[in-house]
Amino acid sequence: MSGSLIEGWDSDNSEFHRRRRACIAAARVRRQDRLAVLFVEYDTDIARALIEALVGQPVELFLCPEPAAALLQVGRACPDAVILGPASTRISAVDFLALVRDIDQELPIVVGAGAGSGDLAFQATELGATAVVRRPYRARELLGLLRSFAPHPDVVELRPMVLDLGRLRIDGAVPQFWLDGRLVQLPPQEFILLRYFAERAGAVLTRTELNHAVWGDKLGVRSNSLTVHIMRLRKRLGDDDHDPQWIKVVRGLGYQFTVPAKPDTTHPTSAVPARTTPRRRSPDVHTG
Repeated sequence: MSGSLIEGWDSDNSEFHRRRRACIAAARVRRQDRLAVLFVEYDTDIARALIEALVGQPVELFLCPEPAAALLQVGRACPDAVILGPASTRISAVDFLALVRDIDQELPIVVGAGAGSGDLAFQATELGATAVVRRPYRARELLGLLRSFAPHPDVVELRPMVLDLGRLRIDGAVPQFWLDGRLVQLPPQEFILLRYFAERAGAVLTRTELNHAVWGDKLGVRSNSLTVHIMRLRKRLGDDDHDPQWIKVVRGLGYQFTVPAKPDTTHPTSAVPARTTPRRRSPDVHTG
């Protein structure tokens, strides 16, 4: 670890500490319905995936690729929480955690530990990490954890997250989905039905349950409304009415939603049988 950084950090009158104290004072008037999160991550793919997954959520991510730069941001941004990934720079993730814990025992710090990083997980726990989670991050689980760190979690309203089922991605709030990368718009009730199916993929759902999920306790819903909506969803998904693969009927029980494998669109050229020349008959040979 860089000696100059340690000396600067250890001094109670250092720029780090002055900014930190001023930031803590300013945080008292910060909006309580949003979270400011310092994200320390060198892997651009992992960083991009998490940032995209949290778009529209009440979370402001401040990305720092290195712990050294993140130390400055602890004072400048005064985050509500820190997501800390591994690093092999002049200041490691463990160094960062130790330095921050020397001055702030309360700041929530979530450490991401991937496969083969058992030492980081152990050392982070010993140094007082608030939580250790798997990396790459699972956005849904991480978002719920971050929300729990808010001073008033009840006022932090989370938006439903995008459901990613491989071929099929369904928006969290806007009535639309992506099928094999192609955007498809939906009427609101079809959107509600599709999300309900997708959130319970593989399960068998009764007509009563599906009707209640889409229309609630409303009276006057036509008995064939669910059937019509399922037919429309099948059409949008490119399903076959005679042999459906996305929304199947389980006779006597209800419906089951699955994501089928992408059909093979390559058609091998039909082999043209080689023209065969009739075999000539050998003349009869007579021996005398």
